[in-house]
Amino acid sequence: MESYNPHKGLLALAAMLSAVVLIASPVWAGARADKRAKAANQPNKLTLPQAVSIATARNLRLADSRLALSEKEHQRRESYSDFFPTIDLQYTATKFRYAQQGIVSALAAGANARGAVLVPSDNSVLSTSIGARRRIDPFTSVTLTATATQPLFTGGRLLNDYKYARLGVDYQAIQMGVDRQDLVLDVYQTYYQLMQAEKLLDVANQSIRALQALRNQTVEFFKAGVVPKVDVLSTEGQLAQSYIQQTQAAADIERYKALLNYYLRYPQETPIEIVQDFNYRANAYRLPEIYSVTAQNRLEIRQANISVDQALALVKSSKADLLPNVNLQVQGSRTNDDFNVADPEAANDWRVQGVLAWTFDMFRRRETVKERTATQARAFVAREQLVEQVMQEVKTAFIDMRRSEQDIQNTKKAVEFRQENFRINQERYKEQVATYIEVLDAQRQLSLAQGDYIISVIGYMINRAVLERRMGIIR
Repeated sequence: MESYNPHKGLLALAAMLSAVVLIASPVWAGARADKRAKAANQPNKLTLPQAVSIATARNLRLADSRLALSEKEHQRRESYSDFFPTIDLQYTATKFRYAQQGIVSALAAGANARGAVLVPSDNSVLSTSIGARRRIDPFTSVTLTATATQPLFTGGRLLNDYKYARLGVDYQAIQMGVDRQDLVLDVYQTYYQLMQAEKLLDVANQSIRALQALRNQTVEFFKAGVVPKVDVLSTEGQLAQSYIQQTQAAADIERYKALLNYYLRYPQETPIEIVQDFNYRANAYRLPEIYSVTAQNRLEIRQANISVDQALALVKSSKADLLPNVNLQVQGSRTNDDFNVADPEAANDWRVQGVLAWTFDMFRRRETVKERTATQARAFVAREQLVEQVMQEVKTAFIDMRRSEQDIQNTKKAVEFRQENFRINQERYKEQVATYIEVLDAQRQLSLAQGDYIISVIGYMINRAVLERRMGIIR
């Protein structure tokens, strides 16, 4: 009799497990593949924060704002470069028909010249020797001139031009925030309108199902001779109206899906679904606190302040044009009779000069100062008008939000009442105590109440987003 070996048992168990794994692996792999395929075919189900995040990352509106900011930054650097010296290079090469005594004299007097060619009046060429013999070409003149100009005094024009350009960068940086908030509000409104259309479609479907049941019951009553044919026709007519509402809601859903795909930069016809977050959330916005929040956060007010500062910088820049400009110039030139001006046998010249320029053009520059002063005053008035307009917009948005918020409770109570009223009339109609007109009217009132409740909740959400945009705190 063989003794029991525990190692053989473990080996057998391991072999069995390996076989199970080998058999089940294709099944599990197929299940994972099916799951991935289903996930690929399922629509993108988005929450509102996800939609906002995708839109702000992909939408070209913000890409254009970033490029505009890059333009302003390059303009600032252009203005900053005016504080540094400018260097001008000029290369002049001339071939003369007749010999030029000035070229010969200039090169012969050069420190590195070793010889000269003298041209007498009879045009015969005589050569003189100074050190090693070198012939000077009297018919060719090549000059390379480098001039460096450093502004010393401009009356503050360069400083104010740079300040104007730097403020332009700040203005455009704020404009990026403005564009982002506008885009976020567009996504909010489209998302909520899509949610409203889907909810209204549900109401239309519920109404159709209720009317179809009522029609079927009315048809049975008509066959039994209990009700006249006009009851059946009336039910069919109201059912047709519900089909119209269903079609309209379905069209609105497609429209808002297309708009949401546009904001998210998804290809059109991309299947998309949203999370039906239909819960009412109270807000803590109160008067007059919303005005102080708006003054601190509304980006357009900051832009208006920058516009005033830019106008002031332009005024100072134009005033600087009434003053003289002082520049320092350093100029060096090298003249040779060969196209290679780097040849050591050439004539060099250096000079340093200060240039004071003062331009008088009668009334133009003074009138420019007055014009820009008036522009600055207009910018100040525009800022004050903007602040008043922004506060009025905030108050209007707050009123709209409050109205829709109050409508939620009233419409919710109306839905509860209409549901109970429709149920009672249905029961009474089955017992032939109520007429078909009462049942149809109860059903119609229920559909209207349900639609009003949806519109009030979505309207509150949209109006709250609009208020947050007007206050400059939408995210």
